[in-house]
Amino acid sequence: MKHSGEIERYSSDPLKLIDILDEVVKKYALKKPSEVQADRVVQFNEISKTIDRLKEVGTKAPDELRRLKIELSHEAAEYEESLFSYQAAVNILKEMEMRLGNSLTMVRATLSSMTGRTDTKAKTRRYVKRTSPTILAKEVRKALRELGGAGKKADVLQKMRLNMEGKFKAEDLEKDNRGNLNWERWTVAEKVKMAKTGVIKTSSRFGIWELRRK
Repeated sequence: MKHSGEIERYSSDPLKLIDILDEVVKKYALKKPSEVQADRVVQFNEISKTIDRLKEVGTKAPDELRRLKIELSHEAAEYEESLFSYQAAVNILKEMEMRLGNSLTMVRATLSSMTGRTDTKAKTRRYVKRTSPTILAKEVRKALRELGGAGKKADVLQKMRLNMEGKFKAEDLEKDNRGNLNWERWTVAEKVKMAKTGVIKTSSRFGIWELRRK
């Protein structure tokens, strides 16, 4: 939030944000338009084509067919509007899911540092505050397999984000001076290494990450 006043207000009782968020999620919980509505759109399109074909050959379409087209046109418009609202809600909820996952990871990392709940054995390992390159490479392979063996960079990162929700470490979620998340930059670096070692194809279309078939 931009305004310090709003931050201070919610800092005194942050649980209010959760209550507000619950209500927002309920607002976006729209049902997917029914298959019946979709069928009516198909009927409208086919009837429209039939009337146009009759017109092209100089034949007048039956009045009943015209009336049905008008009736279906209203239902088709309602369906398109409902579908647009539904898809917009899905996109917003996906973005919320991603950002809340990052926020939850930050909460856990902050709580751990405040309470000292740290694995003493982990302190001796190199990758305590960030995800190791080995794990990132493993997650790249997993994401690509789930995408059918290949996918755009953005799709791979999104799949990894969902798979690793709650597993990111503090430094993973820090950003560079360009606003890029560290774990995303490190993942791209691992992708380059995987291409050099032959795990990922170098001959794929630009912007496409693709596993080499064994």
